[in-house]
This record gives sequence, structure tokens and C-alpha cells, in this order.
Amino acid sequence: MDDAQRVPVAIPDTLQQLLAGQRVPLGSWVAEPLLPAQALACLPAIQRRLQSVIAGRPGDFPLRLADLVVRYWCGRDTAPLFRNLLALYTSRRQRAQLELVYGQLLMARKRLPAGDHLDNGFALAAHLLEPEEYFQVLKRHELLHRLHLQPAPSAPAGLDTLLTEAQVIRRLAGHVNAVPSPHTRKPDTLG
Repeated sequence: MDDAQRVPVAIPDTLQQLLAGQRVPLGSWVAEPLLPAQALACLPAIQRRLQSVIAGRPGDFPLRLADLVVRYWCGRDTAPLFRNLLALYTSRRQRAQLELVYGQLLMARKRLPAGDHLDNGFALAAHLLEPEEYFQVLKRHELLHRLHLQPAPSAPAGLDTLLTEAQVIRRLAGHVNAVPSPHTRKPDTLG
């Protein structure tokens, strides 16, 4: 199949921005799932672009984030890359975004320790977020913390799916808590 016959790869907007070397807002969700074939198709272009930029120059950090995201969706172990990036990038904003993005990637597969990375990223980003964005991220993280995370990855899920599942869990937990315990019931006066 030649290039003209290939179906274009649908890449989420935030990832497209990163691939173009553009910053994305700290409150953005960057971890929308990609099929492994989609992720693999992005890797050569990222590698070429990374070879042409110098570390610490504009455009470098977004490309490094894109590389982390794409490698994750290729099924590669990205923990060493994440740790290297944390050592390389020391600004509060960059470290916050690294933690948030890595936490999002783990959360998209309901993997431990996603919540820890989201919390670390939020703590670093809290003073950098605009008020509206702050409360949006806070609410999102509170909901996502309701999900049951495991060491082994589950099927990938986008943010909307994760939030819907978390809302269902919250509602069910509310109903369970609303059921009176046998110890608090009033005695039956008819019996």
C-alpha cells in the first residue's frame, strides 16, 4: 500500500501539539490511547526531530514529552525514560508536566502508581495553574483516585471512559453508604 492509500493516523490534538514542538497547558490530558501501530508510525519523525534540536532549546521539551507518550503506547518500558527526563529537566513547570503526563499514561491503563505521579505533578503545578484550570485538574484527580489500580496494566482507556467509570464508582459508594446498617435501624414496632 503506498502513502496515498494509507488512512491518516488520528492523533489527539495535545499529542499533535507536542509533536510540533509546542507547549501544552499543564492541565491538559495528554494520555489518550494510541494503537501500537499509530505510536510506532510516530517514532521515526520524533527521533529525527530530537536529533536536530539541542537539549534545553525551545521545542526540545515538548518533543521529549511526545517521545515518552509514543513510547508508552508502543508498549515499551518508559519508567527509565521518565526518570532520565526528571533528571534532565529541572524547572518546576517541566517537572510538574512530566509527573502529570506519566501519571496520566499509567492511569490510562489503571496501573500503579498512577495516583502518586498525578499527586506529585499537581503539587508542583498548583501555583502555576490558572484558577479555572486548577479546579478542573483537582476535580479530575479526585475522581480518578476512585479507580482501582493494579500493578499489571488493564486495557487502555481514554479520559472520558476513566471519568465515567470513576463517577459510577462514586455513585455506587454513595448508595452503599446510604444503606442503613443493621445497628442503626430503629426497632420494628410491629413485631
